[in-house]
This record gives sequence, C-alpha cells and structure tokens, in this order.
Amino acid sequence: MHHRGGIESFCERTLEAVSRHGSGWRATWWTTDNAYLSWNRLGAAARAWKRLGTLNRHSVDLVWLQWSTLADLILLRRVVALGFPVMATPHLGANARLQRVPFLRAICTRLVAKADRLALLFDEQASEIALPDMPRSILGTFLPEDTLATPVPTRAAGPIRLLHAGRLSREKGTFRMVAICAMLHAKGIPFSARIVGRAEPDVVTGIETAIADAGLKQSVELAGWMDGPALREALGQTDVLVHLSELDSFPLIVLEALAAGALPIVSDMAGAASMVRHYDGLITPDSSVEMAADWLMKMDPEAIRERGEKASLLVRADHAWPDMVAKLERVADISVKN
Repeated sequence: MHHRGGIESFCERTLEAVSRHGSGWRATWWTTDNAYLSWNRLGAAARAWKRLGTLNRHSVDLVWLQWSTLADLILLRRVVALGFPVMATPHLGANARLQRVPFLRAICTRLVAKADRLALLFDEQASEIALPDMPRSILGTFLPEDTLATPVPTRAAGPIRLLHAGRLSREKGTFRMVAICAMLHAKGIPFSARIVGRAEPDVVTGIETAIADAGLKQSVELAGWMDGPALREALGQTDVLVHLSELDSFPLIVLEALAAGALPIVSDMAGAASMVRHYDGLITPDSSVEMAADWLMKMDPEAIRERGEKASLLVRADHAWPDMVAKLERVADISVKN
C-alpha cells in the first residue's frame, strides 16, 4: 500500500463489488506488501508471510493471488503447502523483468503452475507472457461503479484535450506525452494537456525541464496525484488519453478512460491493444510518438468526442458489476471443485 497503482485499485473494486453483488461468495483482501521490495520494507512483507499461518481451512475456501512479483509466487507455494486451493491472476506484461530474463521466466512458469487455475484479465494474455499448460478462465476487470452508473460526460467544444495519468516515468510513457505535445505545438495545433500522477523527485524535475524546453508551460499542466473521484472527473473532461506505456499488461486507466468517453492512444502491448481493438482508439507500434501526433493532427476534435461517447456505452455494458461478479463466482466455483 506504500505505492498504490492498478493492482490496488483492482483489489479494492473487486472487494466492493463482491460485497454488494455476491451471492455465493464473500471476499477479504490481504495485502502482500512485497511490491518494490527493499531492505526497509522487509518488515511489512515478513508480517504478510506470517499472517498466512492464521488462514483457517474452515473459513477460507479459495485464495486468489494477484501475481506481479517473484515474491508473490513464493507466497503461492506456501499457501499451496497449507492446503488451500489457489486461483492466480497475472498482472505483468511481456516487458516485465520476470518475462524478459529467460531464467526468471522459467522459474515463474514453474512456480505459478502450483496454482489450481489461472484467472486471466483478457483473452490474449496467454499469448503475451509465458504461462504453464493448466486450467484457465478469462475473468476481466472491475471499473469504478460510479463511472458505470453516471451518464457519459458531455464534452465542451474547442481544442482537443489530452491527459496522461499513472506512475510517471519514461517506461510508463510520460516523456512520450511531452514529445507528442511538443509536436502539436510545433505545428500550431491548438490543444491543452494534463499530466497526472506521482514520481520520484528527479523524474518530476526531468518532466518539468522537458515541458519548459519545448515551450509548453502554457499548454501542459503537471497536475500531481489525483484520487479516484478527482481522476474520474478529469477523465470526463478529456478527449484523448495518451498511455504509451511499455510496462503495463492490462492498464485499468485505459478502460476507465473509455468508460468516461475518452479515446486512448496506446502502445502495442497486448492488454491495452486488446482494449482498443474491442472498443476504439489508436494503437501505435513501438510507442511511436510520431504516429500518435500525426493522428491527432488529422482528427477532428468533435469526431473524437463522438467516437468516445459510442465506445463508452459499449464498455459500460460489458463491465456491469452484477455481471462481472457472477462471472467471478463461476470461476471461483470451478477453482474449488477442481
């Protein structure tokens, strides 16, 4: 919880969705506290490991592990040794170190095979990362229910509005956002842009320098972190989400943007590309800022807003919480029975 991101949002929403719409299952969330593991955070990870010993087979029917680190899979081995069925969901992509390094990839494949079932986030996930030949189901994800329940925000006319949000870094595409804005500015294309999120101080300084060097201080706002409601309001005012990350396997922010009526520009990562193919937006090979900027220059802002509204209705229909919970419960039932 010291470095919140998409997995934490996924867990929070799933917990709330099951508590409100579950019929045969009850969910409890235990954090593993082993992401971004360092010496000064070993205590929290050790406490999470120790807590596993308090699991009661009479009150816990299934452990659903969210896997993003090697330490997660070590925890999986212990849960299996304690005699609990395990369903595992990968939260990593092809560019993650655990997939790029052959030795680590092989270890992960062997360790995750200890689970009883994989619950995948999207149908192409198995082609993006190395997974063992084992039972699997396609689950999907939970979007904020207040987003799904409210009407699609009406966009004001005017120049195109861009937004980039998340953990800010080069790998996450933050500097590509600045580069796209610089290209639009150089061509005299009117626009406004916001960069939302946290970063290490040296990264923030680098972003500020890149914005100043490109003469973008009047057009690009470095907005800092926003909580869920504030970010959803910002997405409702946005025409295009720029998410040229080369790390995210299944970026929730892309689906959130689509649900709010903003079209995404994404890299050709399997999860994000799958969202765009299903709904709408632009996929850029090799995170091409030139292709993204060229597309924005050619597009009529009103046409983008109309396409965003249509995509929003499709996303909302596909992610209604009662339907998603019913799917989750079916997958959980199968995991226990097998």
